[in-house]
Amino acid sequence: MGLFGTSKAARVSVDGLAQMVGNYFKRLKLDMESQQLDAADGLGWWLTEGSVKVYIFALEDPSGPVVRITAPILHYPDDNRLAFFERLLEINRELSGCCLAVFQEVVLVSAQRSTLGLDQEELNELIWNVSITADRLDDQLASEFGAMPYNEDPNC
Repeated sequence: MGLFGTSKAARVSVDGLAQMVGNYFKRLKLDMESQQLDAADGLGWWLTEGSVKVYIFALEDPSGPVVRITAPILHYPDDNRLAFFERLLEINRELSGCCLAVFQEVVLVSAQRSTLGLDQEELNELIWNVSITADRLDDQLASEFGAMPYNEDPNC
């Protein structure tokens, strides 16, 4: 029992998180096993939303299990990088439930949180939010800055 008679939130295990991801995939009529990834630090899956691939990871962290949802959307443009990064920051300010991040010159839409108190509805919303945001922004930013969408790179 917590302060003021409230109960403490339960932490969802990596296996429990995998079951919740399975429920999400079933709702979309996707085969979870055929979309499983070989994740070194936990479990992972992928799905497609529009023109983007979304990755879902159930990871062990020293502080407890976490869920990470990430969607690579485009490479840095060759020109106008200052304006590009300013635009990313402007967009990031308006996002809720996810963020823009960069890794190895690729822009990602990402969300991550501890599994403490995570329920099915919140996981569904996290995945949906990253998916829809990534699908909306990839074409918009590619057009605006002449950047190569991640899904069009033959090396990815």
